[in-house]
Amino acid sequence: MENRLNNIIFKFLDVKYGALEQKKGKRVDIILYFPGEKYGKLGWEKSGDLYVYDELMDEISNYFGLERDDSLRIIGKWVEDRYNLKVINTSYEFVHLQ
Repeated sequence: MENRLNNIIFKFLDVKYGALEQKKGKRVDIILYFPGEKYGKLGWEKSGDLYVYDELMDEISNYFGLERDDSLRIIGKWVEDRYNLKVINTSYEFVHLQ
């Protein structure tokens, strides 16, 4: 069941966030952002830390009825899979990522 839910959430993330591009960040090593937007949705550091803008985490939590920690874990797996970035720790940020 968990694998099936992960696949559904991955497809949702692919459709909604699959067009994110990477650029060097000011506060983190890599920012994943939509072209033309000033702020990123995700920030990644070489240490394996992934920072998820809280609106994205809340969107997944609310849409799929998940706890925040579960949403963060799935988003981390998705980033590893789709962007080939090693994710060790995932947390959320209340501030815009840049």
